[in-house]
Amino acid sequence: MALCKRIVRDAGRAGIRAIGYNFSIASVWGRDTQPVARGGALSVGYHNPVQPPIPNGMVWNMVYDREQFDPAGGKGVIEPFSHDALWDRFARFMSEMAPVAEEANVRLALHPDDPPLPTLRGTPRLVYNANLYQRALDLVPSPMNTLEFCIGTLAEMNDDNDLYEVIDRYSKTGRIAYVHFRNVRGKVPFYDEMFVDDGDVDMARALGILHKNGYDGVMIPDHTPAMSCAAPWHAGMAYALGWMRGVIGMLKRGNR
Repeated sequence: MALCKRIVRDAGRAGIRAIGYNFSIASVWGRDTQPVARGGALSVGYHNPVQPPIPNGMVWNMVYDREQFDPAGGKGVIEPFSHDALWDRFARFMSEMAPVAEEANVRLALHPDDPPLPTLRGTPRLVYNANLYQRALDLVPSPMNTLEFCIGTLAEMNDDNDLYEVIDRYSKTGRIAYVHFRNVRGKVPFYDEMFVDDGDVDMARALGILHKNGYDGVMIPDHTPAMSCAAPWHAGMAYALGWMRGVIGMLKRGNR
C-alpha cells in the first residue's frame, strides 16, 4: 500500500491528474486474435469459457514466487474466496488511497473487469455488471474515486442493462475520469472487438450522450483491429481517432 501511495503522490507532483487501475487477481485473461473484423482484419476476442485455475505463485498472469509456481497445478492453486471478500479488500484499499489522491489531486479511475464475468479462473470479479460501478462509487464518495469508463467492456457485459442508459447515467455523475472508446460484437463468454463503426454499439449515439451531458474529458480508442499495412496498430488507431474527430465535429455543429 505504501508503494501505491507513493505512486499517487509522485503522479500529482508530475502533474498527472488521473491513474487508471484494475482491481483484480485474474486480470485480463483468455483473449485470442482472429481475422473476424471487417475485411478479415485481425482483432482480439474472447471465445474460451473453459478457464483453468490460477496456479499458486501467480497473480495477474505474472509469476511472483518461483518457489511456489507450478504451471501444471501440482502444488495447488489460488484458494477460492468470495465476492464479499473482494469488495472488503477494495473498500480497505480505497479508504486508504482516497485521502492520498485528494491530497495529490489525482483521480483514481477504476476499470471494469474484462472479460466481464462473475468469476475468472476461479477468482471473483469486482465490476462485471454495469450496476456494480455505482457500488464502487458509493463505497467511497470521494471526487477522486472515479471511473475508467470502458464502453467496450460495458457492451460485453451479459446483464439486463441498456448500454445507452448506462452511458447516460454515469456521464451525469461527474465521476468519469476518462473514456475507453471501443466497439464490440457479442457478449461474454463470446465476443470480438470490432472497428469503431462496425459493432453492436452505435458509437455515434454514445458520443452524442456524452456530449449532451457535458463530458469534456479524455477519450481513448483503447483497442482496435489491425490494418494490413506496415504499421497495423498505428493505422487502426489512426482510423479510430479520425472517425471520433469527425463525429465530435458533427456534434459540435449540432448535426446529431
